[in-house]
Amino acid sequence: MVIDYQRILPVLEKVAPDRLSGIQDLETISLEELKQQLQEKFTMSELVHAYSHVIGVPYAELVPGRINKELYYTLPEKTMSRYKFVPFEKKDGVVSLALFDPFDYNTLQAIKFLFRDSKDTFKVFISSEEEIQKVIDSFQNLSAEVKDTLSQMEGLKKSESEKTVQLNTTNETLDPGERIENTPIIKIVSVILKNAVEGGASDIHIEGVEENVRVRFRVDGVLHTSLILPKNVYSSVVARIKILSNLKIDEQRKPQDGRFSILEEDKKVDFRVSTFPTEYGEKVVLRILDTSKGILPLKDLGFRGPKASLIEESILKPYGMVLVTGPTGSGKSTTLYTLLSMVNNEEINIVTLEDPVEYFVSGVNQSQVKPEINYTFASGLRSILRQDPDIIMVGEIRDGETAGLAVQSALTGHLVFSTLHTNDSVGAVPRLQDMGVEPFLLSASLELVIAQRLVRKLCNRCKKKTEMSDKIKSYFEEEFQYLSQELLSQVVTSDVTHLYEPVGCEYCKDGFKGRMSVFEALPITEKMQSLIEKGAQEDEIYDYLRKNDFVTLKQDGLFKVLNGDISLEELLTVVEQ
Repeated sequence: MVIDYQRILPVLEKVAPDRLSGIQDLETISLEELKQQLQEKFTMSELVHAYSHVIGVPYAELVPGRINKELYYTLPEKTMSRYKFVPFEKKDGVVSLALFDPFDYNTLQAIKFLFRDSKDTFKVFISSEEEIQKVIDSFQNLSAEVKDTLSQMEGLKKSESEKTVQLNTTNETLDPGERIENTPIIKIVSVILKNAVEGGASDIHIEGVEENVRVRFRVDGVLHTSLILPKNVYSSVVARIKILSNLKIDEQRKPQDGRFSILEEDKKVDFRVSTFPTEYGEKVVLRILDTSKGILPLKDLGFRGPKASLIEESILKPYGMVLVTGPTGSGKSTTLYTLLSMVNNEEINIVTLEDPVEYFVSGVNQSQVKPEINYTFASGLRSILRQDPDIIMVGEIRDGETAGLAVQSALTGHLVFSTLHTNDSVGAVPRLQDMGVEPFLLSASLELVIAQRLVRKLCNRCKKKTEMSDKIKSYFEEEFQYLSQELLSQVVTSDVTHLYEPVGCEYCKDGFKGRMSVFEALPITEKMQSLIEKGAQEDEIYDYLRKNDFVTLKQDGLFKVLNGDISLEELLTVVEQ
């Protein structure tokens, strides 16, 4: 495709006039000089985007991490690579295709041939050759090794039983008894694990569907299909993971849980494994626990500002109960480990009850409950009290018995950390009362309730600053109406007339990189104690909190929006509106 650089000048003058100021004599320089100067000041994607306005073909911004991988695999890679096009979306039977040259006769004929017997139709978009090639490369890098291994596959030997394996599967790195590492299925599993770790995934989902096997990675809280495997390797891949996790290979009727470790580039990575029987076979989910990253400080998790100091003050008290609330996957366990690391020293005895133990903390006595032998949170908590603990961590308060024991432990001179499933911090009070905890005991034992959610962070390399509309300004003013100017001045450090939006670059793929917490911290003051004791309703509690600069989950998120940490759209998808 040849871009008409003269025709795109009016478009560029509208969208980025400041970047054209350095180009002299636009009307007199040669076309070659104009092309050279524009390519120095604009990326090829920006030039193609401008050209799309000239030729009337819509532009497609391609981000590899957002491409529908199942849709991608419905078309032959060789054809897409040769003619420079990729599918990126399918809606109502229409497949959207990004082409480098939407007017190339051979490309259009090839596409028409592919869709000749399909019920779907296609719509053409334009994109840069570089963006299209990045998408193709992102698929080929992972699938090439697997495809090569599948072609050599002769079957799976099931005589292995090692607990920790090396991802590098060359014979030189293995003991003589571990030569089985070069069998094809083991290579496939190793490639999946390696790519998940390198890609920053938190979970791996391996699941059978009607015609094949889908492998998905969860990155920054969002699942993406990363690989499609043939159905005939499904049971062997599951068996391999079961062997690593010391699970029963012949048990396929009920769920199983296990864990194993790998060494990847001299760092240890733990995997927590869960199997689950489904209609199409056993689904396997692996939670990735990268122990090399260590336990992050509160500030790096997203706990910032004056309200974060409430947490630091509460965990230094000699007794009481500190609860972290939120739904599954909101980062509660990570926060608990950080709190434990902050109080951990050789002068105190810390004992934990967990299900399961996710991270091992040096100097902390960690124990995993086993309900099948009646070793539960409740029975374990009774035993812990005979271990002379100073600090107790209970992974989760699930029932009235555990709640009552936790409260009694806090009242008898212990600092107790635990989690609870509630939507917000205030909801922890009626939840514990519903479990049978008397209001006067709750008010005397509870020190602090933290509620949190995880939100994707904007990529600092490519996030785009945009002006705030009047409607959004009014929205912020309404949300902040009960907060004092003193508090607002402490937590909002940037321009309050602009927002930041995701863009997408080579570093982040989709405009987001990593996650952080939005939180609220509810201290149990004397006034709160009296409200709890008299059985005040949530509305009455919130009326009191609004008058005392209480910052809600949403408000903390809006602070982070104004400071450019997260996008407004992302916040509102995570926190209830």
